[in-house]
Amino acid sequence: MKNRYAALLAGATLFFAKAAWASGGLAMATEWSWARDGGRIFNSLVVVGAVVYIISRFAGPALKKRSKDIRDEIRELNEAREMAERNVADYQKKLEEIKAEHGRAMAEAKTEAEQIRQRILEQAEKAAQAVLSRASDQIDMETEQARQRLQKETTLLAIATAEELLKKNIGPADHKALLEEYISNMEKNN
Repeated sequence: MKNRYAALLAGATLFFAKAAWASGGLAMATEWSWARDGGRIFNSLVVVGAVVYIISRFAGPALKKRSKDIRDEIRELNEAREMAERNVADYQKKLEEIKAEHGRAMAEAKTEAEQIRQRILEQAEKAAQAVLSRASDQIDMETEQARQRLQKETTLLAIATAEELLKKNIGPADHKALLEEYISNMEKNN
C-alpha cells in the first residue's frame, strides 16, 4: 500500500514538474536553484501527499463500507426472494388443497341432497296429492338450505384461508384478481 502511494506521489511530482516547465514556469532558467526549484517541488510533494492522505483516510473506508452495505443488502434481498418463493409455493399448494376440499364437499353435498330427495320422494308417493305438493316444496327448501349452508361454510373456510395467505404475500391488485376468479368459479359450480 505504501509502495503504491510512493509511486503515485513520484508520478504526480514528475507530472506537475514537467507541466510547470512546459507551461513556461521555468522559462529562461539556465541553472538549478534550490531556493526556486526545490521549494516548488517540495510544495508539490506536500500538496500531493496531503491529497493522497485525505483520499486514503476518508474516501477509502467510506467506499469499503458502502461496498459491504451493498453486499449485505444483496444477500438479504436474495434471502427474502428465496423465502418469498417458498411461501408462494406453500400458498399455491394450500390453495390447491382448498380447491380439492371444496370439490369433495360439493360432491358430498350433492350426494346427500340426492339421498334426501329420494327419501322424500318415496314418502310423497305414498301420500295424497296435497301431501305430495307440500313435500315437494319442503324438498326444494331443504335442498336449497343444505346447499346454501354447505356453500357458506365452504366459502367461509376458503375465504379465511385464502385471506390469511393473501395478507402475507399478495398485493391489492393480485388480491382483487384472485377474488374475482374464485367468485366466477363458485358461480360456475352452482
